[in-house]
Amino acid sequence: MRQPVVRCVAFVELVTDWEEGALGDDERVDLEEHMAICPPCVQYIKQLRLTRAVLRETAERYGQNGGAPPPAARATLLEEFRRQRGG
Repeated sequence: MRQPVVRCVAFVELVTDWEEGALGDDERVDLEEHMAICPPCVQYIKQLRLTRAVLRETAERYGQNGGAPPPAARATLLEEFRRQRGG
């Protein structure tokens, strides 16, 4: 069995570029091959997308004042992360 080219640490560093279409073809293929064999990294993407969605909703609801999200939004994020992690 071939060793994966991309390991989880590298995956986390590259996933944003992958989502933005900023990777070269070889890096993109390597990353996608890693996703095919690594459920935790797929879960990481889901959590990242959920975080972005909640932050976008929070910004729309409360305005973008550059400060921390309201305590309720922070609590919601933490609760969802724990639920996703199974904890």
